[in-house]
Amino acid sequence: MDRQGLSRIRRAELLARLSALDVLIAEQTDRTMHVRDMGWDASVSEEKLKLLAESRRLYLSALKHLLGDDFMDRAGEDGER
Repeated sequence: MDRQGLSRIRRAELLARLSALDVLIAEQTDRTMHVRDMGWDASVSEEKLKLLAESRRLYLSALKHLLGDDFMDRAGEDGER
């Protein structure tokens, strides 16, 4: 497989992981809100949410690095957190 083919695979993998992280972040946000609503200590839930958000930021950075200006055009369509 040539370099461009590997780049496409890497891009698809990063996009899939970014989408999965978006789902996990939404679910963890709901959990954190529920824990707070119940009056429980939400520090563990909040920490997990921060870690997920940081992971998403790192994947987004990798995609921007891989795709450059091409990704910036797409980010405007999909929206960026």
